[in-house]
Amino acid sequence: MSEYRIPSETKAVIRPSYEWLEDARKLGISRREVEVFALLVEGHNNKEAAAILGIQYQSVKNHWHSLSKKIKAKNLGQAYMILSVLNVVGMNFVAIKGEEREFTHEDVLDSIRRSLRDEDPNTDKSTKKAVKKFFVDHGLYGEIYKDRARELRENENGKKQ
Repeated sequence: MSEYRIPSETKAVIRPSYEWLEDARKLGISRREVEVFALLVEGHNNKEAAAILGIQYQSVKNHWHSLSKKIKAKNLGQAYMILSVLNVVGMNFVAIKGEEREFTHEDVLDSIRRSLRDEDPNTDKSTKKAVKKFFVDHGLYGEIYKDRARELRENENGKKQ
């Protein structure tokens, strides 16, 4: 299991409508798999997640293994990126002054887009290349830029009229 963890004041949020998302349905992601994932990414270990959910320790391991195979994730970090791009999960975090703020699906996409831009000083070229390859290999690169594709189609349709 990866040591990927989010800050303790952050909570994973399961999007209520994820079950109706076409990509989630195609992958056959179960609610329990997403619940296990949410607890693991929040920093709970397998035994703690089992206790919280009232299931066996081995069941937690089985759910994580099943989910990771379905989405082709090697670790929690990859799983988070995939599930957030698919809009299955999100994050709420405590901001300045103790106010809780949701890290929306659009926030996730904007963050990924910024990290892939050449002018981003915080991401080196080899990391950008690896991130792009990861999203292309998982069939998610188009999802990150689907708003841009729609904008291009709308511009083309406007020119034709």
